[in-house]
Parts: sequence; structure tokens; C-alpha cells
Amino acid sequence: MSEANVTQTPEQMYAATLFIYKLYMAIGGTAIFTNIIIVIIFSSSSLLLVKYQLLIALAIGELINGVAFVVAGVTKQRLFLSMTNSTVTMWPTWACATEWYPGLLLLGAQWPACVTLFLGLERFAAVHFPVWYKVNMKGNARFKMVVISIVFALVSLGIAFAQMYLFFRNVLTHFVCNITVIYGTYYSAWNCIVTVFGYLFSFVLNASAFLTAKSKSRLIKSGLRAEMSKEITLVRLMLSISFFSTLLVSIPNIILWGQGKFWSVSNDALGYFYVSFCASSVINIFIYILFNKDFRMQLFRFIPIGPWSKSAVTSVVAVKSVKSVR
Repeated sequence: MSEANVTQTPEQMYAATLFIYKLYMAIGGTAIFTNIIIVIIFSSSSLLLVKYQLLIALAIGELINGVAFVVAGVTKQRLFLSMTNSTVTMWPTWACATEWYPGLLLLGAQWPACVTLFLGLERFAAVHFPVWYKVNMKGNARFKMVVISIVFALVSLGIAFAQMYLFFRNVLTHFVCNITVIYGTYYSAWNCIVTVFGYLFSFVLNASAFLTAKSKSRLIKSGLRAEMSKEITLVRLMLSISFFSTLLVSIPNIILWGQGKFWSVSNDALGYFYVSFCASSVINIFIYILFNKDFRMQLFRFIPIGPWSKSAVTSVVAVKSVKSVR
């Protein structure tokens, strides 16, 4: 070992790794902030609260994912910066599992994937089976889907901890606490299946609904065109969510699953794939602003300044009234 390497500080030795963890904290913090806004906006109206229950659940799941990455970034950065020549770098798997972030990472990955799949099924049913949808898809049905998604995620998390405690708790692993090592190869594969195919199937369902809705809008009478236009707007919203989730979560997960089996990717690149998981939790607020009129209007009501503020709107109305009197 060279003298230069011996005298290097942890910040110098692990600069690339520490940068990734800083991104965890920065993007995770942004995800927490943006998803709190989403929850507040959709919960601020009783009508929106019932209509967008699944989107509220999705925002809470993405918020948990943001918390998981912030905790992971803080914890891992602290461990690396505190390393010395005598630091023990191998821990029992149980010690890793009892850290906050591994379980939160599983919950923050699987719950949003399940909710997104339900969103895709809902839009698919609305376009392909409109009569059944109008009769059956009420607020109670959406609430049941939210409950099912929560139960699914919690049961899956419980299975992860149970099988890890029974089979892997005494296995030594690096203190960075890799998910695959903590929960085993089979559960890691299950986690990959849920996160990959939840978003991917949702994208396929939404794409089918979007194409069908566009086709129907050209064929139906003009009286029904407005109703179909609303469906197209909603499907476009869900399609955008599932597309970016597939791009930022499903595809990187496939690459990570094949790492060492079918291809080899550098460790630096792998770190950025994990960053993309966190970035997927930030993107939805921009999609809502672009494609969801209800969210956009409710958000602008909360903005105290700018052209959408209540005082600005009142001033415009007053000016128009004065002009009309003149």
C-alpha cells in the first residue's frame, strides 16, 4: 500500500460512495417535501379526498421511500466517516435488519408498486368496462384497494423479517447492509418481481386504456366525446406516472437483478441506479401539476403569491367589473 493511500482520510478514500449517499439525502428530502404537499393538497377537499384515495396512498408510500433513503444516506455516511483501521466492518445480518432503513426501503418500494398497479387496473376498467366501472367503482371500492395494498406490503415485509430471522440472522455481512444479503436471494428476487412488474403491468394497462380511449373518442357521438375526453385526461395522468416509474424503477431493478448473472456494471453506476429509485418518488408532483386540473387548482389556492392567489384573482375581477360599469 502506498504512503498516499495510508494518509488518505475517509472522505478522500470513499469520495464517490459518500457522494451517492449525499444524493440519497438530498433527493430523499425532496421526495418527503413534495409528497407531503401532495397529501395535503388531495386531503384539503372532501371531494378530492374520496376521488384520489389511491393517489394519496401512493404519495404516502413515496414519502416512506424518501424517508428510507434519507435514513440510509445518513446512516451509511456516518459509518464510512467513522471508519478507522480497527473498525469492524462485518456485522451479523440481524444487526443490519434492525436498522431502520432496510425495512423502510422494502415498504417504500413494494407499497407504491402495488398502488400503481391498482391505479392501472382502475383506468383499464374505466375505459374497457365503463358500465361496470360506474356501478362498482365508488369511494368504498377505492378504500378497499388502499387497504389491500397496505396489507400486501406489510405481510410481505413480515415475511422478509421472519425468513431472515430463521435462516440468515447469524450470517455475517458488510455493515453497508445489502438488501440481498439481509433477506436472502429468494426474497430479493420477490422484491424485484413486485417492483418491476407492478409498474410494468400498470404501464401496459394504462397504455391499452389510453389507446382505446383515443379510438373511442373518434368514433362516438359528439355528446359523449366530453366524457371520453375526461377519461383520456385521467389515463394520460396514470400513464405518465407508470411510465416514469417503469423508467426509473423497473428498468434499473432488472439491471440490478442481472448484475453478475448476465452482465457486469460498475459499482459507481449501480449507486446511481439506487438514486433513480429515490428520484422516482419526486416526479409525481410535476405530473399532477401538468395533467391533473383538480390538483393544479387546489395547489394554486394554497399559493399566497403570484397570478393564482386569491387576492390577485379578486383584483382582476374588480378591474373587469369597473370596466364593465364604465
